[in-house]
Amino acid sequence: MSNDITPDENNSNPNEVPCPLCNEMVRIGLVRCWNCGSFMREDIAEAYRKMQENPAPMIFSQLPDEEDSAEGDSQLSTATMTATSNRDDDDFELDQSIAVTEYEASDDDFQLTGDMQSGEEDQSTIPLAKEQSAEEAGAEAANKEEADATAQETVEKKAPEAPAEDHSVATGGDVLLNVAMEEEREEKKRRKGGRRRRRSGKIEGGIVVYCPNGHRIRVREEYRGSAGKCPACNVVYLVPLAAKKQENEEAVTSEEAAAGGAEADASAGLSAGENTSWFKDIKLHAVDPTKLKLKPNSLEKAFTTIDLVITPDKMLMLGVIKPARPGKKTKEKQDLARTEIAQHLCEDKDQAEIPAHSVQIINGDQVPTLRVAFPTMYDHESVFAGVPVFGKGRIAIALPKQEDSKENQYLTFSLTEYRKFAEALSNIYGMNDLGQDSGIPMTDQINTVTCHYSEETFEALDNESLEFYEADPEIELTLVGRQCQGCQLIVSEDSRKKERIGGKTGKGIAKAKCPKCSEKFGNISLWQIAKAEAETAPAEEPPAE
Repeated sequence: MSNDITPDENNSNPNEVPCPLCNEMVRIGLVRCWNCGSFMREDIAEAYRKMQENPAPMIFSQLPDEEDSAEGDSQLSTATMTATSNRDDDDFELDQSIAVTEYEASDDDFQLTGDMQSGEEDQSTIPLAKEQSAEEAGAEAANKEEADATAQETVEKKAPEAPAEDHSVATGGDVLLNVAMEEEREEKKRRKGGRRRRRSGKIEGGIVVYCPNGHRIRVREEYRGSAGKCPACNVVYLVPLAAKKQENEEAVTSEEAAAGGAEADASAGLSAGENTSWFKDIKLHAVDPTKLKLKPNSLEKAFTTIDLVITPDKMLMLGVIKPARPGKKTKEKQDLARTEIAQHLCEDKDQAEIPAHSVQIINGDQVPTLRVAFPTMYDHESVFAGVPVFGKGRIAIALPKQEDSKENQYLTFSLTEYRKFAEALSNIYGMNDLGQDSGIPMTDQINTVTCHYSEETFEALDNESLEFYEADPEIELTLVGRQCQGCQLIVSEDSRKKERIGGKTGKGIAKAKCPKCSEKFGNISLWQIAKAEAETAPAEEPPAE
């Protein structure tokens, strides 16, 4: 198998050639590659395959005759005895009382020829086989068979099973290539999975912890209370237990409840005792007249969020906390800061010590100088020439200019916010004419109209001030009818659906023909403020007698 080491292309050895299968460098003259076992030459591989398919037949030689075999054995025994008698016996001495022949042999490997004569004395020097009874011979044969069976079983256990195919075929060709490619795919999959976990860090139901070096790690809930290694720096970190989190959540919940109760109490005391109005999250725009672009919505996102507090002697514009991204923690900090500010104002402490990020004060004698900057009755009277730079349907109030600033400041409101703001100025400072001549609908202008088909009457808002209602996030509108742009024919929405004017959903109403003047109907819609459905409380059952 390849060791993933790529041969150096610059180091060219004339005595080595690359393997055609695994590209490893192999010495010239080798038949097979040392790495993958494949043949280096195609002709040799083809010859080997043909040899495997057509093995050579076995050739059996003829055995010699018995006379020739006996004569050969006699010559061999004679030569052996002669060679043994010529050995050097200088360093070996025997006791004279022991008679030993020149050659000793057993009955198995020694045989006398028939022409030799031996006497009794000579026969005494030839070792004879020990005579055995029939029982001893049978027991010896049984022991020999048992030993042979045991040896054969041991050999079978130790001998490896013969492979189904030749080793060169099993380890050569596409087999090793497929194995290497499979391992490479698995390695890439593991690496890719590790990077995905480190980068994305998105685990459903997981928690975020930090290692001692500050690396951000997201782990699953099931690993709480255990230790792990940071994938970035291999430093051990601990995952906090769930009990600590529950305690922290309970503490935060109790703090929120206490803060909410304190804020409610403080706000109620301010509104009742000191005739104070508090407006949250009001948009404050700082506009440089030299850089102003008269383009719709050009200043829609150029604002800071403040809280507006109106008291009988001043108007406070408070940056409650340092501007940050909106979120749960930010809301909690805002609520806590408002509680502290309300408590500070209740106790009538020094204005310079108000616990807010930024404080801007407009004295009570300057409040009556406030005026509506947008919209105005005539466009040429407006600094913005009638262009809704703060956004369509937004109402802008010009604040007194500060001496140390080149920018003009404007507070912008939705219709609902402006009505509450105007009411607070009317109650505290008696300003009843703010925005009276600017076309702002201080009350809902509702017209009663009659349907052409059903002849039923229904109510609809005046379209001249409809943009203020559409831009107010606190007001929900309901489509109640359509009006022809030519003859002013009015059709309720229910009748339009029955008559199929403009299609089933009314998308083609602009090009539909009016049933009265046969002109295009146009796209004038009639709207009504959606009414909240009153929840009817279940009637109490009388107590049983």
